[in-house]
Amino acid sequence: MGASCATRGSNFYARSLLVPGLADPDVYKENDDLFFLTGTGDARTLPIYETHDLSSFRFKRGYDPSAADPTYDYCMIWAPDLGKNNGVYFLYFSAQRVPNGSACPASGQDVTTFVASAPDLNLNFGAPQPINPNTTYPRTTIGSACTPQGCNRNIRIDSATFNDTSGRWLFYVWFDRGNNISSFNTAAPATVYNHTGPALYTLPAQDETINEAPELLKRNGLYYLLFSTGWYNSQYAMKYIMADSLPALTRARAVRSLSQPMRNDSGALIQTHGHNVVVDRRGEFFNIFHQGAFQPAGTFTSRSTYKQRIAFKPDGSMHSLNQVHLRWTRLAGYNYSLDLVLRDGTVIGPCIYAGIIGSANKTVFDGVCPSASSRMVNKGDIAAFRIFYSNSSTWGPFVEKAYDGVSDDVFLELPGGTTPFVDLSWSEEETGAQYSIDVQRRDTGAWIGPCIGVNPVNRSLSWTYSGRCDTPGINVAISNISNFRICSAVGGDWAHARCGATAYDGKSMHVPIVIP
Repeated sequence: MGASCATRGSNFYARSLLVPGLADPDVYKENDDLFFLTGTGDARTLPIYETHDLSSFRFKRGYDPSAADPTYDYCMIWAPDLGKNNGVYFLYFSAQRVPNGSACPASGQDVTTFVASAPDLNLNFGAPQPINPNTTYPRTTIGSACTPQGCNRNIRIDSATFNDTSGRWLFYVWFDRGNNISSFNTAAPATVYNHTGPALYTLPAQDETINEAPELLKRNGLYYLLFSTGWYNSQYAMKYIMADSLPALTRARAVRSLSQPMRNDSGALIQTHGHNVVVDRRGEFFNIFHQGAFQPAGTFTSRSTYKQRIAFKPDGSMHSLNQVHLRWTRLAGYNYSLDLVLRDGTVIGPCIYAGIIGSANKTVFDGVCPSASSRMVNKGDIAAFRIFYSNSSTWGPFVEKAYDGVSDDVFLELPGGTTPFVDLSWSEEETGAQYSIDVQRRDTGAWIGPCIGVNPVNRSLSWTYSGRCDTPGINVAISNISNFRICSAVGGDWAHARCGATAYDGKSMHVPIVIP
């Protein structure tokens, strides 16, 4: 954002290690030159680090709730949230609590959430306190049973506070058939908003019944709920939902992928990402998350906290952490292979060889080169992509495309190639909106609407156009299209449809469209 983008260095989007061995990170921003980082450490204490630049961190102090509380001991201390409200600093964390000297963990208990406060930036937090004790509101519950008002009133793990114009909100995870996320406005705690999880929605298999680690962001009038899916020692990954209000952040909206678990060429896990916090500094946004390591491949060994810049697309969605969709024009009878050119001048080739890509005209790079001993490469370290093409056993010609280190989509035009398809994507409108696709002919200027009607498109936010307008049953060549248009309506009210159009050059293979 701003002038800094024009002067960014080659490492602008590089991923950097912040604190080895730290998981479940959370960052509190006091101002653009003072931040505090905490997270899961030894499960008995919470470390707190200080930084002035989000790059170099120094240990400030540790918080030991057992030492701060004369009555109770605490264990299984996880996933802190550090924040400020009305001049007081608060530290929320998940734990089990037992009387002094008792065994911890304790049978018949489950983790729950406590909060401690500090009066100033010394962050010398006092004894933990339960949340909403002796009420019917969402609350700290020592036992393992659900509250009489429902499991979504048990504040179990991964609390996240968010100060909004509507009030101060607390998001949290509760247990029922897996991990679920709910929230409430602390000014009106009787109303609970359910967002996502297996007790609320049917989840895809890759979520492993886990929706946890909520994180909130507001930017340009849009709210974001970021969360993690999968077990921490399995296929952990980051996803997010966008909406125009906090209560609307549910799976009734589109669930977007921010990261993908990484696997080697044998399918074994080698790296995962999750439990993140988004921090802004001088107009730039940073994703701070823990990265899981699996050595040997498939065996979980550790988690450490990393930082990587975030870039936003015109519709407000975010470029992913570790995926690039590559598309290139077609040469009849040819196969293709992908090489990477790194910013240090190194070439990895092939990264994905022709035996995998074959004659297809797109592939997804997900941070791993399966044809180069499953070498892992961060997007920010890539300077260019090369597509080699051959119609024999001899490989030589290639096309190279410079890469900015962050974009999700790259198009390469091969000499003499034709465009076999166009992947359309568009902004999400009101919850429950449906969509249709129009095209404008280049030869006559006439619009064909709908080209793809509401029934096949429905609530999807993407479509692959291959030259056929299915609804009227006519062919319109890709090269003969000058504009794509997406229209949206709610409840079938197409008389009041809202539409957005984007000019098309007749050859590109990905067209994003924003509906105003």
